[in-house]
Amino acid sequence: MSFEIEITYEGKTRTIENSKPELTVGRSTPAAEVDVDLSPDKSVSRQHFQIKLEYNMANAKNEAWIVDLGGSRGTSINGEQMTDPVKVSREDVVNAGDSELRVKLKRTPKSKSKMSFQEKVSARSDAFGETAPTSSPSTPSVPKDRPTKRAPAEDEEEPPPPPPVEDPVLASTDELAPGLMAALTAGAYQTEAAGFVAYSIEDLATAINRYARENKMHALSASVVQEGKGSSACFRALVVFHNPNSN
Repeated sequence: MSFEIEITYEGKTRTIENSKPELTVGRSTPAAEVDVDLSPDKSVSRQHFQIKLEYNMANAKNEAWIVDLGGSRGTSINGEQMTDPVKVSREDVVNAGDSELRVKLKRTPKSKSKMSFQEKVSARSDAFGETAPTSSPSTPSVPKDRPTKRAPAEDEEEPPPPPPVEDPVLASTDELAPGLMAALTAGAYQTEAAGFVAYSIEDLATAINRYARENKMHALSASVVQEGKGSSACFRALVVFHNPNSN
């Protein structure tokens, strides 16, 4: 997944693509470069805003988010000044200085070694949907190593059938704390679960807090898993929220 960004300044439009999950937009200088350079627009701050890629496990979609970096003239979405991070689509217009930007998400082919966990799952799901090849009707299917049943002799008794094997009883365990589990069992909490993914613990916490704030809920428990190492690491969380709106 990559960003396709249309930049319009003084009536001229250019398009750039970048596959980094987090882009800094502003004006490059000899001392520091940005990922998306809006020069020669001098009304743009050197580091004006960020574009971040977030995977929403609740709807299984990648999303583009805009985060203002506190520039002197601020950032607006469709003419409205933004304060908190805002999710944008290709129809939204992002204004920074005298420049207008439209952000689109573009799917790019990847090798299996570079696929994320969700992309591998999606690829496997597509493969399961393909029609399996059928054998030729002229070639009969012959079972291999099939044991033959010997007929008992006249003076030989038929052996008794083996006793039926009962299905095993499957038990599950809950990893929630005993006090929280008791409260959930007693119906003290109405809960809702949601999944999140981010490229740092800080961004993960921001996404969880934003989700809780927008839906007027608070988190009860969270399970976090790290995938990959170093700069390619990402963090996934499954969070259980208290949902007072369902009471």
